[in-house]
Amino acid sequence: MLLSLGFSGLEADIYLTLLREPGITGYRVAQLLGKPVPNTYKSLDTLGAKGAVISDDSGRSRSFSAVPIGEFIDQLMMELKQARVSLEARLRDIGGHPPEEGIYRLQNVPQVYARAAEVIGSARNTILVDAYHIPLERLRQAIEETAARGVRCLVHAHKADTSIPGCEVIESCRTEIPGEWLVVLADGREYLIAVISSDEKRVYQAVWSRNPFIAPCIYQGYLNKALFFRLILMFGASEPPEEIRKELYRLWDLFGRNDPGSLALIELLEKL
Repeated sequence: MLLSLGFSGLEADIYLTLLREPGITGYRVAQLLGKPVPNTYKSLDTLGAKGAVISDDSGRSRSFSAVPIGEFIDQLMMELKQARVSLEARLRDIGGHPPEEGIYRLQNVPQVYARAAEVIGSARNTILVDAYHIPLERLRQAIEETAARGVRCLVHAHKADTSIPGCEVIESCRTEIPGEWLVVLADGREYLIAVISSDEKRVYQAVWSRNPFIAPCIYQGYLNKALFFRLILMFGASEPPEEIRKELYRLWDLFGRNDPGSLALIELLEKL
């Protein structure tokens, strides 16, 4: 796991050694690992520059200790956020978004979650999320923040007793399909559909697109699916037909009537 944070093999071994025995010299680290002393000190300097190791120069010999991993990761996240702000400012004028007609494949789980959060955050009118428990929890903060901006949020959660502030939540059972399913749609104009492994290490399939023809069609399909499950649950609870009718109209007024994606599609087709 340390290698995924940018450590070399030797740096990872040194870091783990310092976790076990904090406050030891570089010479002692080299002895414990059976590594050349110059290489060990060079790696200690590199780890110090990364912020993963701190040194104490108050004694006769300089000693080293590992920074707690949580603190180190927080530091990396802060550096990445600062780098993002700087790079976005510098690269803003170089290019625009990918062509709207494209359907793009996503390759790894962090990319899926990052793009899904971006789609949710970009919504101005409506978001629809259809998700199993694990991806829903990963995106909960992004959904709550978007709802707090006044965006209408419909969440079809495949788990009972799910509540997300500011969102209309429709609960249903999880179907016996392998993997963790995630569907995110923003304003009926942009969508992401993904299936990842339950251990979140593998992407089975994942696509993202702003295709102006496909996006509103997918939005309407998943909206109708969510409404169907709400009606089925109400029928199962023996709700009066009039209450079921009112609920259907209420949800359709909120999320189905005049959604921006369908209106944009109609305008597009009229110009052809």
